[in-house]
Amino acid sequence: MRHALPLAPQFYVTAPQPCPYLDGQVERKLFTALQGEHACILNDTLSRQGFRRSQNI
Repeated sequence: MRHALPLAPQFYVTAPQPCPYLDGQVERKLFTALQGEHACILNDTLSRQGFRRSQNI
């Protein structure tokens, strides 16, 4: 049995952690996996909307 990837990307949120930029604030990261034949298009689309790539999730 083969499993198909979902048509829309699945997004996840990290647990709150101290914000590295603002003292006394917390951050939560929103992320998705960039994989499959449309990964480049998804990365371009998210980048234009202000998302940044990160290897440290």
